[in-house]
Amino acid sequence: MLDMDKIKSLIAFVGMRDPYPEKDEEPGPILSLLLDKSKAADPFDEAWLLCTGGTFLERARDLEREAKDEGIRIRFHPIDFPVRDVIDYAEIWGLLGSSLATITTTAGSMPRDWFFLLDSGTPQMKTTLFLAARSGLFPAKLIQGIPPRFAGGTYKVREVRLDGLPELRAPAPTTAPAVVLVTPQSTLAPSTDPVASSAAFAEVMRRAESAARYDDPVLLLGETGTGKTMIARRIHATGSRTRGPFVEVNCSAIAESLAESELFGHEKGAFTGADKTRSGKFRAAQGGTLFLDEVGDLSMEVQAKLLKALEDKAVTPVGSDESIGADAHLIAATNRDIPTMIKDNRFRRDLYERLKVIVITIPPLRERREDIKPLIERFLGLWNKQYGEERYLTKDASILLESYSWPGNVRELENALRSAACASVSAAIGPESLPPEIRRVQAPGCPDLIGDFGQGNIPPEGINLKARLLQIEWEYVATALRRTGNNREAAAKLLGMTGPAFRKALRERLSSFADEGWEEGL
Repeated sequence: MLDMDKIKSLIAFVGMRDPYPEKDEEPGPILSLLLDKSKAADPFDEAWLLCTGGTFLERARDLEREAKDEGIRIRFHPIDFPVRDVIDYAEIWGLLGSSLATITTTAGSMPRDWFFLLDSGTPQMKTTLFLAARSGLFPAKLIQGIPPRFAGGTYKVREVRLDGLPELRAPAPTTAPAVVLVTPQSTLAPSTDPVASSAAFAEVMRRAESAARYDDPVLLLGETGTGKTMIARRIHATGSRTRGPFVEVNCSAIAESLAESELFGHEKGAFTGADKTRSGKFRAAQGGTLFLDEVGDLSMEVQAKLLKALEDKAVTPVGSDESIGADAHLIAATNRDIPTMIKDNRFRRDLYERLKVIVITIPPLRERREDIKPLIERFLGLWNKQYGEERYLTKDASILLESYSWPGNVRELENALRSAACASVSAAIGPESLPPEIRRVQAPGCPDLIGDFGQGNIPPEGINLKARLLQIEWEYVATALRRTGNNREAAAKLLGMTGPAFRKALRERLSSFADEGWEEGL
């Protein structure tokens, strides 16, 4: 029996079927639960909704609107649950622990009956909710819905009985990424704190922390991969809006015909395919931060409506004549040359003037090389923690990484290290495991691979002999091809090989080098 004096609180992940599945009139799991007539005498008082990104924060707002239209009076608390991998049990478990701790702190001291709904989200998300309740780490009852098609035409909900199941003892999560909730204060976890060893990036951080104190728009400028999203999250997490959601929109990934609906929402029937009313990302970010990445990719028409939304703090959904309040702190980012776009009539000057109240330019990684080494340590540390390994770089590999120009910036560095960790056959990551474009770097102070090996020197950590021999062979082959203008017959003659033997080596032993573009420009 439930205590009628207690607040009845629901915790659930928001999934792709909430509030309705695409092209389906049957309510999704959470709305079905709230509409369940058998529980009308004892309805939920509040719902804490875990949302893994802007799309699901928007669905949470849609759910709130649908519930209100159905006459359901319940307090909704959307939570930004910024998990990077929605099927990574460890990451979800850590973030869930942080979220539940924040929820209980925010909820206050009023007695509550807590319920976990095991219907929405990925199987890994449902499993972590189950473990949190079953292990005793959170005092929640587990409930599960039965769709009408499996329950005689009527939605039914039942408590998950744990009688007869073995007891679990799980350690409480100790670290997790930042949790951004509609009401509580939160901070960035150490694993997501920006690396700012260089003076240039330290200045970026100083300006970001200054911008966080105000509600004026922020414009982030910088090349792709420099960390604009991280800076935007930093501004959100350290500012007055940290109690609201953080909604990110990649403007370059939105079809031009759908951009207006994506940002401002639409009414049911507004256009072909608009079978449900949609809130839009602006309203999903209500009270929090809206981050528009690659804002330079928006059409001139959408730019005009974005300017009006900023000026009026309201949006007008597609298919509606009525504006709706939408108060969100706007952070925009681009790697484009906006002044040139203005001259070419591809970007509105008035919108640019409105966006550039606070401008932060993020320098590329090649201009802040002091950050490379600590970034390497962080990314390898995250890899080792994720996979329980002890990977590390050899001196030669480290020199190459610190000498490379990094046109893809921090993102390229992280991907290169993950690629090298996958390719390395030992804990020591040597030059032979690095991506080919990095192996080509002529790094000052880096020993000549062929000469060093020719002396019979073996580093303390050992070597991958097969990979090193292949690399040495390729160095000779590539040099011969360059010298002969990519003439394979002439290159084979320089190396004392027949033409067929040379082509066979390229096709078989050295195919991984040649296929990765080493031959281009030779």
